[in-house]
Amino acid sequence: MPKITFNRLDEDKKERVLRSAIEEFQAHGFERAKVEEIAHKAGVAKGSIYQYFNDKKELFFYSVTWTLEYFMKIIDRQTPLKDMDVYDYFLSGSRERFELLKREPLLVEYSMAVALGKYGSLGLEAYSELYRIGEEYELKLIANGKKKGTIRSDLDDKILLTFFQGVTEKFNMEIMDKAKSYRFEPTEEQFLEIENLMKSMVSLLKQGMGR
Repeated sequence: MPKITFNRLDEDKKERVLRSAIEEFQAHGFERAKVEEIAHKAGVAKGSIYQYFNDKKELFFYSVTWTLEYFMKIIDRQTPLKDMDVYDYFLSGSRERFELLKREPLLVEYSMAVALGKYGSLGLEAYSELYRIGEEYELKLIANGKKKGTIRSDLDDKILLTFFQGVTEKFNMEIMDKAKSYRFEPTEEQFLEIENLMKSMVSLLKQGMGR
């Protein structure tokens, strides 16, 4: 976790530091990434980075969790979490969310690189935190679905989560691969192809989880 000094910064400056770190880590990997370059890109002194974080490793871990939480906050603004079940998560505002991926290709590629093991054991350690945050979010979507009556209530939430993750993992990777191959600038036809993939995934989820 960052130090109190970092938490006292305004949101714009926090984001500038984290985006600079992400850019440096993604370009050079963890070992070769230089704190002085991160500081330079962020427009702060090198010593300030160590006033914000204990070391480069702590900065790396926090940049990973910040990336996931950044996307989750954007999605939540489009359709509040309290109003979503697992189906809404994928179907509500899909075009707007794809526009978000187009605007943030570096963040998308960074999170994918961590998930795919680019950063070795350090990345695996960071990914476990990503997984925890994502799982908490998914359990809330399942709970919402039970309250709304769109998800079967005869199964434990953890069992439903296992099914949900099994169905969505490969689909999500396929969708991200397609988006990347389109350089996040798909034609209308390509966007509809991705949207149809999402609809197929939701159809499978409804068959297994729906009421």
